[in-house]
Amino acid sequence: MLELKKYNATNANYRLAIDILSNLKLSDNLDNSEREKLFIEDICKRVQKNGTVIYLLRDSDETFGFIALSASSIDAFPSLQVDYIFVSEPYRGIPLENLDNSKTSTYLIEFAIEIAKEIQEQVGLRYLVLLPDNDRLQTVYKDMGFQVLPKNEWMFIKL
Repeated sequence: MLELKKYNATNANYRLAIDILSNLKLSDNLDNSEREKLFIEDICKRVQKNGTVIYLLRDSDETFGFIALSASSIDAFPSLQVDYIFVSEPYRGIPLENLDNSKTSTYLIEFAIEIAKEIQEQVGLRYLVLLPDNDRLQTVYKDMGFQVLPKNEWMFIKL
């Protein structure tokens, strides 16, 4: 059964990074794997400090990945920021039947958009924003409908 497990400051413990890392498969490349581990540990610290929420995507005994979200603003307009999106190595770039034949990253971004729309009704969010890690990801996010903000590398979808 598909599940999005939510971790925030109220339910995150000091072992959050260890618990999440034990359920994910990092890159086979040692340098990339170490970089991913550092990002995940940093995001987990942000969760414990009450600034970020992680949604871990699972299906019974398989963990596909997660998305980390926080509040932000662009030009004084409230925004929901994607702090980090991670897909477990075996599921990268592969449409999955139990995700309605979507890729894990697409599924997580669509989930973030839905969360943003729910918050929008209460707070008046305008955008879902993210900062792609590289040019290849910028192309992927453009294909999902994100646009590049003028004068920087941040990308957004207007809600």
